[in-house]
This record gives sequence, C-alpha cells and structure tokens, in this order.
Amino acid sequence: LRILSAITVGSPWTMAMAATQPTPSSPARAPKKCVVDKTIHTTLPFFIEDNETLAKSARLTPSASDGISPTMERLHRLHGTSLLLDAATLLCLPPSTYATACTILHRMYHRISLLQHCVWSMAVACTLLAGKVEEEPRTVRSIIMTFAHIYRRRRLRFGDDVGKYSYGAADCEAVTSALLVNDEKENILRSVKPMSMGGPVYAEWKDILLDMENVILKTLGFTLHWIPDSHPHKFILYFVRVIEIESKEVVQEAWNYCNDSCHLDLCVHYDPEVIACAAILMASFNNNVELPLLPQPWWEVFIGPNRNAHLSVVCNSILAVGDENELDIRRSKYAFVPSLMEEPSFNDPDSYLWSVAD
Repeated sequence: LRILSAITVGSPWTMAMAATQPTPSSPARAPKKCVVDKTIHTTLPFFIEDNETLAKSARLTPSASDGISPTMERLHRLHGTSLLLDAATLLCLPPSTYATACTILHRMYHRISLLQHCVWSMAVACTLLAGKVEEEPRTVRSIIMTFAHIYRRRRLRFGDDVGKYSYGAADCEAVTSALLVNDEKENILRSVKPMSMGGPVYAEWKDILLDMENVILKTLGFTLHWIPDSHPHKFILYFVRVIEIESKEVVQEAWNYCNDSCHLDLCVHYDPEVIACAAILMASFNNNVELPLLPQPWWEVFIGPNRNAHLSVVCNSILAVGDENELDIRRSKYAFVPSLMEEPSFNDPDSYLWSVAD
C-alpha cells in the first residue's frame, strides 16, 4: 500500500506510462515496408528468342550505360577475378570460396558501374564476404596483408615477360620492371617490412575493406547464402556419373574449365548446369572421349532442348580466357590496371598508397 500510494497522478513514472499508451485520437503507425528487389539474383538472359533488342538491354551493364566499352569492362572484370585468384591461392582458400567471390564481383558490376567503385576495393571485400559465406573465414588483417603483397607484385609485374609484352601508357611500372629479373623482384618483395596495424597504410586498406563490404551487402540485399549452391563445379561430379565418364583427366579438365569460367560473368547470364555441360563437352573432346548423341545429345538430359547456341557461346568464351598471348589476358594477370573512377581510386598512381607501397 505504501508503494502504491507513492505513485501519484503527477509523478514522472505515471506520465511516462501514459505517454507510451496509444490514444484513440492518435492511431498506431503502420510499420515501414521493406521492398526487396528480386531481380538482384536472377539470371539475365543472353539470348531472347525473336527479340534481339530485349536481349541487348538485358546485357547492358551500368558500366556500358556510362560509356565504358565492352572490351574495357571485360579487362577490369578479368583484372578483378585474377586478384581474387591470387588472394585465394595465398590464403589457401578452396575453389568454391574463389568461385563465390567471383560471383559476388560479377553480380555487383551488374548493379553498379566501374566509375563508382574500382575492382581492387571490390576484390578485397569479396574475399572477406566469400570466406564468411563458405564458412572459410579469414581475418581482416590476413586479407589486407595479402592484397598489399599482391599490390606490390602487380606494380613490379612479377612473373611477366616485361621485355616482350608492353601494355602502353597504362603500364605504370614498365621502366622499373624492365631493369629487374624475377629473382631480383622476389628479393624486393621479401625485403619489405611488415605492415604496422597501427599505421596509416593499414588504416587505409581497412577503411576501404569495411566500407566496400557494406556497399556489397546493401546492393545485393544481404542475401548471399544461395551462391555456394549455384556453382557449376557441383554439377560436374553428378553429370559425369550419369553419363559414365571414368577418365579422371576429363573430370579434372572440366573442373579447370569451370575455374576459367569464373573470370567472366557467365554465372550472371547462364544457369550453372549449362556451364557444367560446356566444360564437360570441351574436356571430352580434348581427350577423345565419345559421348552419346543419339537418340538425343547427352546434354539435353540436363539442360533441355534448344540450348546449342548457349553451349557454343559458353565454350568460346571460356576458351578465349585461356589465350595468354592476348594482351588483355596477360595485363589483367600480371600488371596493375588503373581504375576508371571519376576521382582516383585509393591505390591508383599518384595516390597515397602508391607512394608508400614500396
């Protein structure tokens, strides 16, 4: 009774309780609706029957809308995925994690333009997110150290034949690299002092990594769980058993073709079953393994009829990636490709990281 009597009508407690109760004159507000863009993860058709205009609009990326040529966009996609491959190798990540990182990168550049974000910042964040999605996480520190090492290697063009191949004005370090052999470049890379976690260089990399991670999650709707189940690698083993291929060489080569497909945005335009069938088709042809074509081609069992044109495009695209004599392929693999952003990227020439990376 003493407690109840202490709670008077004008006490702060009763006033606060009255403020929280809805009154008849002020109805409760309806919660805000969150609209999810369901087209984020759909397959964009590369072929549309009897409607080439619609097919071209489906292939039109934000970078193309900003005036970037398909050749230049392809170069930067190749550059970004080659960075992911180098990082996955140095961080000992499994192939599925590398494929997930590439899928995230390609999906992102079908939502944003290369004028907004460079492939370096995208690759760093994709490596972090792919590790989380695949339950193969790597620490932020290890990822930053790995990409800082790759950054130095690309500026030195480590492993490339500098005297034979030239990439023009974009070959930022050609003069310095031409004076050194690979052993000297390796000694330079080994003599670099460890990066201090409390220094400005580490802070620059970390800020870029965390900011881009947020951008990717917001752009793709925070739903990345479906990606690991959509890789063509997982379909190869099942398809090989069904069509009774016993050659390990064919299976391994088909697996390698699937890895090569990650360099291109085929995962955005085609179902993983189509890419897997194309890889098996090329691998069986190279090893002289005959597969049944009657009463119908073997791939129709997996992907349905009237998909020959799709298989042809996928096969030709993957084979083109394997041509290391093409300058764009070598440049994306060994050199540093400056960004296309309107304002210089965080590691472009004349940036802070560029001047202190050595």
